[in-house]
Amino acid sequence: MSRWVWVLALGMAFAGQARAWEKGAVAMPGNPGQTCAMQETGQVGVSFNNVMVTKLDRIGAEMDQKIDEIAALAKQSGLAKIEVQSYSYNVYPVSSGFPAGANVPYQYNGSVSFAVEPCAKASALMSLLASKGYSANLSVNAYRQCQ
Repeated sequence: MSRWVWVLALGMAFAGQARAWEKGAVAMPGNPGQTCAMQETGQVGVSFNNVMVTKLDRIGAEMDQKIDEIAALAKQSGLAKIEVQSYSYNVYPVSSGFPAGANVPYQYNGSVSFAVEPCAKASALMSLLASKGYSANLSVNAYRQCQ
């Protein structure tokens, strides 16, 4: 057993430094004229849960208002671009505990997803949204793009 410890120690002593992956532009093997760099795309998602409404015809306008509020916060975060990718909501009546014939309020759950640039500032938007009480999440996707 001690022999294997020595072999491992010796191997580690002569091991070369591991090369870190390159985030910047790198030349492609076999095609020296082509360089490839990592590109990041960011999405910030916001969820709304159990939002009470009394009129169903106002839900679309409420979602629009929330989207506008988030876009304004994005400008405060220094984002150059924020674009709605998708949104959705579902509505249901709050029927328990209300007498027959009473105006029943409704609740909705919704979400909206934004593409944001620059990606490096997306975390600032997510932090700002969280400080304002929004339920936010950040998703980053990176890929190598060649030119």
